[in-house]
Amino acid sequence: MQVPAPFELELVVRSHGWYDLPPWSWDPARRVLSRPLLLPGGRVARAEVAERAEAGGGLAIRLAVEGRLDPRLATEARRQLRTALGLDEDLAPLWRRIRELEPERRSRGLPDLSWAAARGAGRLLRSPTVFEDLVKMLCTTNCSWALTRAMARNLVDRLGAPAPLGGRAFPSPEAMAARPERFYREAIRAGYRAPWLRQIARDVARGRLDVEGWRDPSLPTEELARRIGALPGFGPYATEGMLRLLGRHGHLALDSWIRPKLRRLRGLRRQPSDRAIARWYAPYGEWAGLAMWLEVTADWFGDRPGWPGRDGA
Repeated sequence: MQVPAPFELELVVRSHGWYDLPPWSWDPARRVLSRPLLLPGGRVARAEVAERAEAGGGLAIRLAVEGRLDPRLATEARRQLRTALGLDEDLAPLWRRIRELEPERRSRGLPDLSWAAARGAGRLLRSPTVFEDLVKMLCTTNCSWALTRAMARNLVDRLGAPAPLGGRAFPSPEAMAARPERFYREAIRAGYRAPWLRQIARDVARGRLDVEGWRDPSLPTEELARRIGALPGFGPYATEGMLRLLGRHGHLALDSWIRPKLRRLRGLRRQPSDRAIARWYAPYGEWAGLAMWLEVTADWFGDRPGWPGRDGA
């Protein structure tokens, strides 16, 4: 599979916590990303993705299925992986903006994001379907990451179709819609999210809600935000988080982890207001949210943002 340049698989995989949620699996020693994929007709393929050893070799894809894999289903599996890895998203304007701001970065107090432009960072790992992203986003609200992971694991284990070589796919909307609200409270441990998970699944399964159409780039961002925000359980944080996964990066999606980390990174004694944080990233325009995310995650990849008077310059 061809990839844009520059590209590093690990930068996409570990771009945020989705790789740690079932059915994703990341093997850091082998540098292999894997998961079962639910294909049309109910078939399940286990997919493995790794970078080819040769320079510019792109990605090697391995698909395992029971029986023979129809070429059309193989094409669909590869399409899902391209979507999940954000390979069709054009980040060149972001990297160009980072370079444009470099001469005035220090005087304006902007983060050093040159590492991102040089390495091609900024693609966020997504689910193969918008539906899966919605469910997982809802499972991140007002709880610990351990509980988010437990809910994702329970959904996959209890409702996912079995995959070759073990494991299960993420459940379809139909599989989730068929279960009562009590199931989500007791078996999934979804708590107050239980009725919302069931309602979203039922609306998607019955065709009342076309969430996969939300990837359409011609859909205005504010209209997309309105549709997401109209879902049960989706407040500002979850709505803006979904916008980010749909390639709309103008919103910041601030939460209880990002705010204090920004304060520490900038050496501030008091927590700045959300309005002040928004002003910091205004120079990045429609890429403001992604620029902020690259700043707060830079230390995940061996780089730290430099600040005037604090980076040895």
